Amino acid sequence: MAEYGFGIVPCSLCIFERYVMMAIIALSLGVVISGIYRKVGATIIYLLALGGVILAGYHIGVELKWWAMPQSCVGQVSLISGAPEEMMHSLQEQMKNQKVARCDQINWYIFGIPASWWTIGAFLFATLVIGWREWTHPKK
Repeated sequence: MAEYGFGIVPCSLCIFERYVMMAIIALSLGVVISGIYRKVGATIIYLLALGGVILAGYHIGVELKWWAMPQSCVGQVSLISGAPEEMMHSLQEQMKNQKVARCDQINWYIFGIPASWWTIGAFLFATLVIGWREWTHPKK
């Protein structure tokens, strides 16, 4: 929504978190619709949500500058061999055309809270709900 609705460019960690969310949603729909392998599906969804908590926690740590951001947050450039002037011109053109948000800068707030905090909340909520539902209420 932020990217397509408001034109906010996501960082690479945001995109990885998006993939985890899409996997959770797709697998959840598959388990609900098919009804088979419910316990296995719930375990995989639980592990994906737990991985999402770890990834979002890492993202928050990068934003708070607790550790260095990954190389994927800086962007990709390809160097061509040749004269230094050609290489400099090529790099400048690549930098102009590349839309990359830095992972260590908060670029979107929702109700005054960074989006990465909402993301970790969503993953944590999913982890807790799935864990509570599946392992405290066993099916007979």
